[in-house]
Amino acid sequence: MSPAMTLGRRSFLRVTALAGGGFVLASYLDPLELLAQGQGNAAPPLHPNAFVSIDGNGIATIVAKNPEIGQGVKVMLPMLIAEELDIEWKDVRIEQGDLDSAKYGGQSAGGSFATPSNWEPMRRIGGAARHMLIAAAAQAWNVPAGEITTTPGRLVHAGSNKSAGYGEFAAAAAKIAPPDPATLTLKDPKTYRIIGKPIPGVDNHKIVTGQPLFGSDIKLPGMLYAVYQRSPVIGGKAISANLDAIKALPGIRHAFIVPESNGGGSMSGVAIVADSWWLADTARKKLVVKWDDGVAANDSSAGFAKRAMELSKEAPHATARKDGDPAAAFAQAAKVVEAAYDYPFLAHAPMEPPNATAIFKDGKLEMWAGTQQPGGVVATIARALAITPADVTVHLPRMGGSFGRRLYNDYVVETAVIAKTVGAPVQLRWSREDEMQQEVFRPAGYHFLKAGVDASGSVVAWQNHFVSFSVAGPPAAPGGPPAPGAAPTPVPQAGTPTQPGTAPQGGP
Repeated sequence: MSPAMTLGRRSFLRVTALAGGGFVLASYLDPLELLAQGQGNAAPPLHPNAFVSIDGNGIATIVAKNPEIGQGVKVMLPMLIAEELDIEWKDVRIEQGDLDSAKYGGQSAGGSFATPSNWEPMRRIGGAARHMLIAAAAQAWNVPAGEITTTPGRLVHAGSNKSAGYGEFAAAAAKIAPPDPATLTLKDPKTYRIIGKPIPGVDNHKIVTGQPLFGSDIKLPGMLYAVYQRSPVIGGKAISANLDAIKALPGIRHAFIVPESNGGGSMSGVAIVADSWWLADTARKKLVVKWDDGVAANDSSAGFAKRAMELSKEAPHATARKDGDPAAAFAQAAKVVEAAYDYPFLAHAPMEPPNATAIFKDGKLEMWAGTQQPGGVVATIARALAITPADVTVHLPRMGGSFGRRLYNDYVVETAVIAKTVGAPVQLRWSREDEMQQEVFRPAGYHFLKAGVDASGSVVAWQNHFVSFSVAGPPAAPGGPPAPGAAPTPVPQAGTPTQPGTAPQGGP
């Protein structure tokens, strides 16, 4: 998902001294570099991209920039830096980075891209920190830097029998000019001590002891809790509701209609804001809404299945793969067998339902949201609230699973709109029922299979006519040619979209 962040010739490192000794190593990307990496359409100002800091005691604090869903990236990215820094893992502390593309480059989770995208840049950050510590020691000991080596967390000059911990030279390293990352020689993989080794998750103890980590654990002073009732027909709009009766219920602070979508997959609905989530959800049970159901009111599983059957008899819209002469193979088959299989729209159903917390104050929004694509929602929030993207701050709490659900930020946008409307910190939580009914669903699909066998029962022809919704598109071609001597095989997969789906549809 996220493009690889490179540290090229136009990138440079900068270092900042810490009060009390130590240094912060920061990576800067100049405007041309940011533009070349797709970070924006105009040259942004320079911002520090601090990933690693070392204090006077030799403790390294490393920032994990990508969202953590449970896939382990919060440990994996710091491991890359720590390996080249050459430090004991016990001396590493990890902090979750907030959203800041100017500091960290792309920040997303999905498609297993975190390792290939960050493999080299993160190691070069660690290598640069080690280089600067060596240079500081070389100056102090009046020896060539090339004669100094490191053991985990220590600088060693064998010729003079001198050694020191990183913390002893952290302050001095702050005065060293950072190296060009491209000139650094990285470790031989044979010498890795951290990469490739089993490292426990940094949050494991907190998870098993129930300590706050996740989006729904966020607590702010004066925070209210919200539920959001969408139309039972997906995409429907709220016209009116018994808002006065809802506002009169115990603990209810606000109840209002959001008449339209505010982008990002958000939908019209009714927001109920209360002193507790239980009070808000209890009040929702007494909500009476008049809905404009819209075009989706005509959708049905039976109707989709009927249309899929009709399309299965038509020529496919696209052919992913075709080997040999399918028509001839079927014509010569001793027996042809046909069968149809289908699966419904499916919710991702991660352990933690969608939630987000936000506060809107003085024209700025501060958001805590478990999202796989935090960078993708900032512009949408800014448009919805009539503010600038620079006025949106997004923090990244740990997510309780996703399976792709949190690639979509509909609940984040709805939280932002509610927060601005009520003028107080507010946490929107979806119930499990909300999730099952209003998910960004995996599209339903219909497979119409046909196979031909010879007299001995061996398959000589095979066809899969796949019908799905337009968002799915034709399936990817299977990899590799058929095995030598294999019988001709017709159209293993042919994607035939049905009518555009009205339900929100997402990844697998």
